[in-house]
Amino acid sequence: MPKSSLRVCLISIALLIPCFWQSRIQAGDLSSHLYNAWLGVEIQAGRAPGLELTTPATNVLFDRILLWLTAAGGSSFAEHVAVPAAVLVLFWGGVVWIRVATGAVPWFLMPCLAMLAYGWTFHNGFFNFYLGTGLTFWALALGWKPGRMRLAGAGALLALAYSAQAIGPLWGAGVLVYVYAARWVSGERRVWLMAGAIVMTGVLRIVLDWRYETLSTSHQVLEMVGIDQVWVFGPKYIAVSLALGLVWGFLLLRLENVAGWKALLASIPFQLCAVMSLAILILPTRVELPAYKAALAFITERVTLPFGFLICLLLSTARPPAWQKWGMASVAVVFFSFLAVDTRALNQWEDEAGRAIAELPRGARVVSSFRDWGSRVILGYFPAERACIGQCYSYQNYEPSSRAFQVVARGPNSFVMDAPVDIAAVGTGTYVVRGRDLPLFQIAECGAGRLCVKQLAAGDKVEAKELNLLPLLW
Repeated sequence: MPKSSLRVCLISIALLIPCFWQSRIQAGDLSSHLYNAWLGVEIQAGRAPGLELTTPATNVLFDRILLWLTAAGGSSFAEHVAVPAAVLVLFWGGVVWIRVATGAVPWFLMPCLAMLAYGWTFHNGFFNFYLGTGLTFWALALGWKPGRMRLAGAGALLALAYSAQAIGPLWGAGVLVYVYAARWVSGERRVWLMAGAIVMTGVLRIVLDWRYETLSTSHQVLEMVGIDQVWVFGPKYIAVSLALGLVWGFLLLRLENVAGWKALLASIPFQLCAVMSLAILILPTRVELPAYKAALAFITERVTLPFGFLICLLLSTARPPAWQKWGMASVAVVFFSFLAVDTRALNQWEDEAGRAIAELPRGARVVSSFRDWGSRVILGYFPAERACIGQCYSYQNYEPSSRAFQVVARGPNSFVMDAPVDIAAVGTGTYVVRGRDLPLFQIAECGAGRLCVKQLAAGDKVEAKELNLLPLLW
């Protein structure tokens, strides 16, 4: 085996360790995706009247893969095949893109790329976006250099990525348009192209505000530097983010020392980073789209994932000294040690949910309302969904009522709430149980970190509970 192939194999094995170091992959909304894949199997078997499987144009590819794998081998098999595959698609797609754009494999950046691959987007479980972004990286690698066949292939990959989630391929198409336009003008005149792209971003914001209800947050000021992707759970990850930003800063200074500020400012990667940074600041992070009953949310938080890879593309030619390489590797070691401890704690908490649910009659309807406000990733909202597979029904399952996924609720049914406002009320602890909800059970905290179930009656209010699920450090 060639030395480079052996290196790729070893890196891939090491990269996938976080997918297998717990019995379940802890990644937020992944539990909901897995539950709905199982629900899709139930729909196909005719055991879930009132629910349908649809074929939306986007936001469906990862869910389709889970559905096929769940039908073939069950939910655990599905998650341990689909998620590692998505990680490899994203990671190596980014590496190949950087290799094509710069002419060199960024071996010293592997720790950084691995952190991005297991960052905020991964642990929120936004795997349609995640997979679509990975496919977009491969499209960028294919379309970066001119050629009709290359562009045709890139277009096909972007279309496939669109079926996963629209944001990634739309961003990728914009990157390719900018790259080809920048090649037509001299380095000094590219500043006008960059200015034009920023103005167009502002115009897009005006159009979005005019046509839809939008929301921006002050956190976008932090997101525009890209390091917040490794701010995953609690405050301890802020130190990891700042350390990564410090290493990036040293690499940028190193790059300026090698190329000079004039050449750096005129380079296409730097200009793409500048445009994307300002776009994250300018554009809204939430848009209410009338075609769906749930908003397109966390837009700017998600796009810090491709932004991080774009920053790595810019820094890949920096030729850093050994201490900077070791500095980046050290940050990665701390980051993944935090993840190992935190995902173990989440796995133990899900074990508790499973023990509580095992006491319920088969086919029971279940709700829960937990929140850990110390975590940037949403935790505790879906503790019952993976545990309910084959055993019960998650009554507050948000996907069918949103009409943004493959499983859709066409009206009132016995399996899931059909109104997003009711699901939101359960999450905030303001929902009052109605007669049509019965029989209904709630997973509740019973003290000393134990979970139990209690049966609800009409007129009861779902109880919301704040928990500290994760250790402060190790």
